[in-house]
Amino acid sequence: MSKFEDLTLKVKINSETYMKFDGTDHLMIKNIHSSEGMSLKYDIMLILYELIDWKSVGDLIEPWPECDQKKIIDYLASLESQHIIISSDRPEAAVPESGLSAHLGKNIHINVENHHYMLRDYVRLAAYRRAIERAVKPDTIALDLGCGSGILSFFAARAGAKKVFAIERRPDIILLASELAKVNGLKDQIEFVEGASSHIEEARITPKADMLVSEILGNGILEENVLEFTLDARRRFLKPGGQLIPYGLDICFFAFDSGVNQNRMDEVREINDLYGFDFSLLGEVMGRKATTRLERYNAMLQKAMSDPRTVKSLDFRTLEEAFFVDRFELVAKHDGRIDSFCGYFKAHLDEDTQLTNSPWAPSTHWTHLIYTLSEAISVKAGDVIPMEVIYDGSLRVRVVPPEELT
Repeated sequence: MSKFEDLTLKVKINSETYMKFDGTDHLMIKNIHSSEGMSLKYDIMLILYELIDWKSVGDLIEPWPECDQKKIIDYLASLESQHIIISSDRPEAAVPESGLSAHLGKNIHINVENHHYMLRDYVRLAAYRRAIERAVKPDTIALDLGCGSGILSFFAARAGAKKVFAIERRPDIILLASELAKVNGLKDQIEFVEGASSHIEEARITPKADMLVSEILGNGILEENVLEFTLDARRRFLKPGGQLIPYGLDICFFAFDSGVNQNRMDEVREINDLYGFDFSLLGEVMGRKATTRLERYNAMLQKAMSDPRTVKSLDFRTLEEAFFVDRFELVAKHDGRIDSFCGYFKAHLDEDTQLTNSPWAPSTHWTHLIYTLSEAISVKAGDVIPMEVIYDGSLRVRVVPPEELT
């Protein structure tokens, strides 16, 4: 007997699931940490759409004809075996203290090592801890947007916050963070709220927060629509005049010469030698295409061709529109070539605390946003390069062509 024949069992799609269409009436769906997946017909998507939030098996199959209900139950078992969905007969229940490690091992499919790696970023966490401890008062209600393993919530609770709402969309991360809160004696101060913040009802965060803490920063500076989530949470969950950490963000870029196009051709020649085929066309196509990469700028090996410039400053306290397109200029300081631009951030946690992944600052776990042109630009010292910075859910820059200049 399948456990999914228990109609009270609750199921939900695993947030680590992705889908890939293959141009037929089927699609491949798999967990990002799995080497296998399942090929499903489009009509099964009707089932998966229902599983964005917890839903009982009974409620899921009830609208379907009886002849299809058994098929759905069989599909659920297959989907869970591939970690595409997760199930629980007690999603709100406490985990028994005995067997806790086994429970976590069975139910946490995230890359825990990634959270461990971020926790070892002492530069990042020292800055956040300082800003949080300075902001928290005995009656503070704090909100941690995208709490992850919970470290920022823990800082706020230990600093004396009256209550912390910790929002996280991934159920297995919530499980890990909530257990860590228990271990550290903070479970009474922190209330974990599962779900994407934009889907959480405003009344769920009551009373509204005095302080909104988030780590909206990524290697790509602004990633995964985090800016939109932050503005939405500020409008709906934060008291008027409440504090944001960080409250502002500067986006910086500078030009440099990486020689990356030549490196690509060298790599293609190595591929030719390895397999005995001519892949020169691949190198030519890559050489004509602008690319965005997340890696570290190396000041020892790559030559900066302009001074860094703040190209956009965002004040989260007053910002209303997330998307933007702004022009700026970089000035060449040497004769030579420019083929790449390096982007990094400066986050203002409070008036005295700044956190940055600048190539010239103490190292953090973040890399840099590297944008490489399809063709290098020859420049003389003093030449002006007209640029645009664009954010439409992801961040990028481009050189403005002469015909667009007014």
